[in-house]
Amino acid sequence: MENEELDQEFTEKQRARLEELRAELIQMVEGLEEDQRYRAEEEEDFTEHDSGDRSHSLFTREMDATVEQTLERRLQNVEQALQKIEEGTYGICEDTGEPISRGRLEAVPEAIYTVEAQQRHERERRPPI
Repeated sequence: MENEELDQEFTEKQRARLEELRAELIQMVEGLEEDQRYRAEEEEDFTEHDSGDRSHSLFTREMDATVEQTLERRLQNVEQALQKIEEGTYGICEDTGEPISRGRLEAVPEAIYTVEAQQRHERERRPPI
């Protein structure tokens, strides 16, 4: 299946954008990991820290883990979109098989779902309140 709305020139531009985005995301993940290693070295001896320092440290580690998860998920989507370009299925929703609009792909080049499918996917992934 192919997205009729996308021509070769658009797809090649998207490939370049995705490759740039992949490099940026990898650099961000590596920087975050380096920060985490540095903080771990700084925090090795918690006996010298008060409870406020420990709480702040715990909060920072939890935030970093959340950011890292988000970056890795986005990187995974970028890799999947690049794979779809190779397969000739870029711009086709992974869930429904429907074409993803050109406007959505311009805004989010790593989009692998239509807007509706993305919303459904996020609702299913979100824990109940």
